[in-house]
Order: sequence, then structure tokens, then C-alpha cells
Amino acid sequence: MISEIIKQFGSEKILDYTPFPKLWNPGTEKVKAIYLGCDPSNKSQDRFEYVFALKSGNPRYNAFLKSHGDNLSAINLGWDSVYVQNLCQNYFIEETSKNLKLWKQVAREFWIPRLKEELQIFSSNIPVLLTSQYLLEVLAFDGYEKIPAFDFYNCDKQIPIPAQKNHLCKPLIPFYRGRNPRINEKYHLSNERWIEYRNSIVKVVEG
Repeated sequence: MISEIIKQFGSEKILDYTPFPKLWNPGTEKVKAIYLGCDPSNKSQDRFEYVFALKSGNPRYNAFLKSHGDNLSAINLGWDSVYVQNLCQNYFIEETSKNLKLWKQVAREFWIPRLKEELQIFSSNIPVLLTSQYLLEVLAFDGYEKIPAFDFYNCDKQIPIPAQKNHLCKPLIPFYRGRNPRINEKYHLSNERWIEYRNSIVKVVEG
């Protein structure tokens, strides 16, 4: 598969490396949400057995995993109740934020149709938690792709983004951790500012 990706998009910023990290599935019957990342690329150029460096044992990723785990815990989920995957499963030479033009192209033209097919094992009401605004920008349409994070977190825009308004045909929920520089607030759900948004996510996940 990596040869197909390089042939289609070039080798300048795509790492010719396999295997890709394995998805994380605690058991389809246990899954309450799909946890989606951008890609496995990282500035240390480490290679992972599983997505998100799960089970890697590398202390470099302890804080990273704790941050994600705590965010999940805020909505009563954990690694034992989410299916974890990256939209782009291949490694890039640069991290996502430094590689957006190519990343978006590869996501749209190669990986989105494949991920949509992969996620068909889940019922249509299982939501996808988007860990980055970049995911929203390539997956959603009809204006949803342009909605800033603050509008969701401030509950000015309703969640989930409907299945018929995104390419995965699954309910989408922005689920970020970064900081909004305008208001100097983190989007991590441990922040009590977002308690209403946190509660609205719980309602979606728990049905």
C-alpha cells in the first residue's frame, strides 16, 4: 500500500515505511465511540506497533497518552471502550501541522474512502471523536468544516455533526485538547469552562 501512496503523491514528504501502526479495538461489542487521530508521524520519528503509541512502553509518550486518556475519562470513556485509528495511516516525514497541504490531499483522495469502509463494522449511531480541527476540515461539508472549535465548545453549534454532513457517514464530535490563543483556554475537557459541552458529549455517547 505504501508504494501506491508514494506513486500517487510522491516521495518527498511521505516516509517509505511499513508496517503502519495497528488499529486499537477492545472488541467491537465494547466500543462506544471511535477515537480518530490525524496520522502517526512524530518529530522523534518513532515507529509504533499501535496507533497513538498505545502499549509502546516508551516514556516519551506517557504525558501524551495521559492527556488523551484523561480527556476520554471526562466523558466516562477509556481505552477499553474506544476504537482508535488514524485517518491517514501512513507515516509522513513531517508532523501534520507542518504538512497540511499534502496531508489534506492524501486524506481526501486516498484514506477517507478506506476509513469509511473500515468503520462499517459499527452501527450508524457510534460517534467519531475528532482529536484535531484538521480532521473536521477534511471530513465535514456543507459549512460544518468551517466551524471554529470555540463555537462547538461554547455550545453555539449543536453536536454531533450529522452523518449526512460528513464523508464518514457517522456522527462527528470535535474532541480537542489544544489551546485557543484568543481566549487563552485549553479545549481539554478537564477545563470546567466546557462543562456544558462535556455533558452534551456524554449524552451523545451514552445515547
